[in-house]
Amino acid sequence: MRWFPPLTSAATATLLSAALLSGGPAQAQSTTLRYAVGFPTGAAPESARVYAETVKKHSNNTLNIRVFDLSLLNLSEMSGGVKQGVADIGYVLTPYFPAEYPHLNMATELSMLLALRDDPSGKGGLAYGGAMAEFVFTKCPECAADFAKQNQLYTSTGGSSNYMLLCNKPMRTLADLKGARLRAGGAAWARWAREMGATPASMSGNEVFEALHQKVVDCAIISAPELSGLNLKDAVTHITTDLPGGAFSGATSNVNLDAWRKLNEVQRTALLRGGAVLGAEVSMRYLKYGQRDLERAKAKGTQITQADPAAVQASRKAIEADIQAIAATYARQHHVKRADEIVATMRQLVDRWMPLVQNVENAEQLAQLYWNEVYSKVDVKTYGGAAK
Repeated sequence: MRWFPPLTSAATATLLSAALLSGGPAQAQSTTLRYAVGFPTGAAPESARVYAETVKKHSNNTLNIRVFDLSLLNLSEMSGGVKQGVADIGYVLTPYFPAEYPHLNMATELSMLLALRDDPSGKGGLAYGGAMAEFVFTKCPECAADFAKQNQLYTSTGGSSNYMLLCNKPMRTLADLKGARLRAGGAAWARWAREMGATPASMSGNEVFEALHQKVVDCAIISAPELSGLNLKDAVTHITTDLPGGAFSGATSNVNLDAWRKLNEVQRTALLRGGAVLGAEVSMRYLKYGQRDLERAKAKGTQITQADPAAVQASRKAIEADIQAIAATYARQHHVKRADEIVATMRQLVDRWMPLVQNVENAEQLAQLYWNEVYSKVDVKTYGGAAK
């Protein structure tokens, strides 16, 4: 072994200064990415902070995620903001932008498959988060192309808890639904509303409270955690828990493509590891917060009921008919070429994922399941372009 004489303090300082100036190993280069969430409070921004911690850890402290809840971009601004680089990462609710993301939106609408099966565990959203991630990463090159047109790259999905009717009046029967005005956050729920004799209204999640409070709409078709996440608890007096069903699954951390292409393999892997954690945190928090917020609403005096059996039967009939028609609708309106195949694929993925999540009890277990089954299999060397 060669012996080197000890460095003097002056020599040490000189070498350290040179390393700092040259970006050498004495100081790892770090990058800060801006993550716009678009929700004021609740599951999404809370999960975003866990995501930030995970990314920092797995990038060896070279990626810092700065989370902006509602101050940088709101939900309706998100897609364009990430495209233009206003944010480096965004919580993109793709159903808000039907023309831009037709393939992912078609798969999102097929979450109504969950409403056709009994789910006493309430874990359908956990399953759909996994099914959507597997679909986009491994079975939908068209999805990647849609995102690339918006200068974005998909890195995660979460699944909400069951969608229900949060209302300012009773909404249990077919007679109640007839003529009612319902806020629908996606095309599948809008079509469901029409089939049930109601009138759908389209608006951003940020506008729902005022619409309910001012009685512009009678109900919002949305998941229970938005009682707190969007502060709907002060505008909702009646909740019907088993109509219409389905879950919301958007792109929870889409990355600006220019920003992604500047990252090395370790940093890209860290974003995917964070994506698995984010998807799990969002999905599990929606499940748990939904249970919590329904209990709080009940204690406050909100009327929580199930729908009349005739309304449930009519709802499932309408959903099954709509699923059969979704392929033709997307082929006609959005030029989706593999529409029938996408329907069949999502049926298979829902069947695969429902049993996988039944023994999952917390977000850590769910994140590991997502990572093992899907996210870890993404080739970061080539995904979104060659790494640095």
